[in-house]
Amino acid sequence: MTGQAPRVRPLRRPDESMSLLNDLFAKPLDPGYEDAAARRRAAGERPTSKRTWRSPALAIGLVALGLLLTMSVLQVRNTASVVSSERQGLIEQIHNEDERVSRLQGEVSSLESEIGRLESDLLQNSAAGQQTREEVESLQATTGAIAVTGPGVVVTVDDAEEQSAENGTDSVLDLDLRQVVNGLWSAGAEAVAVNGQRITALTAIRSAQNVIQINYRPMNAPYEVSAIGDPRTLARDFGDGSGGQWLRDVASSSGIRYDVDSEESLTLPAGNTPLSYAVPGEGS
Repeated sequence: MTGQAPRVRPLRRPDESMSLLNDLFAKPLDPGYEDAAARRRAAGERPTSKRTWRSPALAIGLVALGLLLTMSVLQVRNTASVVSSERQGLIEQIHNEDERVSRLQGEVSSLESEIGRLESDLLQNSAAGQQTREEVESLQATTGAIAVTGPGVVVTVDDAEEQSAENGTDSVLDLDLRQVVNGLWSAGAEAVAVNGQRITALTAIRSAQNVIQINYRPMNAPYEVSAIGDPRTLARDFGDGSGGQWLRDVASSSGIRYDVDSEESLTLPAGNTPLSYAVPGEGS
């Protein structure tokens, strides 16, 4: 009994299953078209070029398309003009409101000065009144209700020289200013102001639309944080404390700039944050 040879699949052409495509590439013209072309060549006829056709419908369509594009461009321009006009109007309104707020704050400061003068006149006629007046002035200075003068330091914080404009990390953030202010309080500051805005217990340092606001007033770099305190220790304790360490870390990572200068005399304005009064409730 002879052994049966193993069955082997016969080799096939790789493009065997693509016979239709091969025929199309090998003979792109139909035989009838090819014979007609050969007869024209034998008769000496020149091959005809493609005809360009025109029609009134096509012309009207092109004109309508042009008008549509023109109207679209004009509409976009008009919309952009309206948006620009509205934006300019909002900017003017903001400036007007800002001026009105500044004027009202000036009036409030004037009235507070008048009230302080009247209080001083009433309390200076007796020793008990004089002591009360001094206590009131101390409390007013602590709460930021009156302007104060004295020696201290100025911490100037500014954006990095080269702005990348990618994520804003090379700009001073509201968090940075809060850290500086808290660091100055911890170092023994008795009064603090940022760009002329007195920091009180009701002050908000926050960011809106990438603009830092203090007491709801927009601020621009550089930011001058002025603090009144002991000139012998305030700058040193601030540099050794959390505020100075924060500035060194941020300057190293993002490139923002800062400087600490001691000043013999600083004048910080009174705070203008509206006061809120608590009303005693009834006992349960």
